[in-house]
Amino acid sequence: MLFSQTRKHNVVSTATATRVARVDGFVVLPGPARVALLRLGKVSGAGTLLAWEDLQSFGPDAVTVATDTVIRPARDTVEQRAEDNDLEIIGKRVLTERGMELGSVTDVDFDPETGAVTSLITKAETISGSRLIGLGGYAVVVSA
Repeated sequence: MLFSQTRKHNVVSTATATRVARVDGFVVLPGPARVALLRLGKVSGAGTLLAWEDLQSFGPDAVTVATDTVIRPARDTVEQRAEDNDLEIIGKRVLTERGMELGSVTDVDFDPETGAVTSLITKAETISGSRLIGLGGYAVVVSA
């Protein structure tokens, strides 16, 4: 499933059968490459982050959670950077560990069951998610 296909998915509480948020972005962490958090919008509470392990399901039409209480604010500096959209992977430059630029990330393919990143997509090529080494405010770094 692609990030571009799932951005703006509604987040639905199965306890109340109501929409509690909308998916605005994804926070990817390396080692192994996976979706760690969803950055949410249109949230009624104080927080805007949803940890992958707190999802019930990431389906083709909606994300389900048991209750909206799993939506929370940032707990550390990495999560604060995520909440501030500093760790958004789409649009970031892709550099190899040897300093060669491979383009910019245009989309990401992931497994909706596990959150594993299967590939990073640029205009020129598809890069295996297993090559992801790091992600920061400036770039995505992949093994050569």
